[in-house]
Amino acid sequence: MREKAAATTTGTQPWQPWRGLAVLVAAALVLLAAVVWWGHPRLGAGGLVGLGNGMTWANDGVMDTRMLVRGRPVDTVTATFSIRNDGRLPFTVRGLDLADGTWFDRQQVTFLPGLDAEDGNATPAREVTLSAGDAARVFWSLDMACQAAMPEGGTREITTLPFEVSWWGFTTTRELALNRPITFVGDDIGRPPAPSGCRTD
Repeated sequence: MREKAAATTTGTQPWQPWRGLAVLVAAALVLLAAVVWWGHPRLGAGGLVGLGNGMTWANDGVMDTRMLVRGRPVDTVTATFSIRNDGRLPFTVRGLDLADGTWFDRQQVTFLPGLDAEDGNATPAREVTLSAGDAARVFWSLDMACQAAMPEGGTREITTLPFEVSWWGFTTTRELALNRPITFVGDDIGRPPAPSGCRTD
């Protein structure tokens, strides 16, 4: 007796919801990556550089190439810079991202939006929000009173400022290369002892 061939059935596969979810997640990730690439914070130099307390210009005979601090001329050296939002979306600059324990960890900055000096009575703030293309003045300072003395002829320098930037709820660091670096040079002039409140570690 001939056996009947086993019947086969063909039809649509049952819907698997995880496949649709995976496609949606992949599309969302691609879109997010594109937005981040297109709009991530770009911090640029605004072009404004000004000497402050305790600083002089170092000149190569043609132009002023850097700011110079000799010894410990004042308790606090200061300078003025400017920053600019070179990106496409707004972000907030919240100060400097400094590692503790370094020679330069006593740096501080405050901000005023814009480069117009007419608002001389305005109070600088601890942070500034910049829309695309906007610029701000940066008032920079370094506490020198507690800095260890450098040997005569010894040098240290600041070539970049690491700004803490907040964007869409995320915080990151953007290094800003200084158009005019700051060089600290040791000298043989006697300095008063550091104040009693200074760290000794």
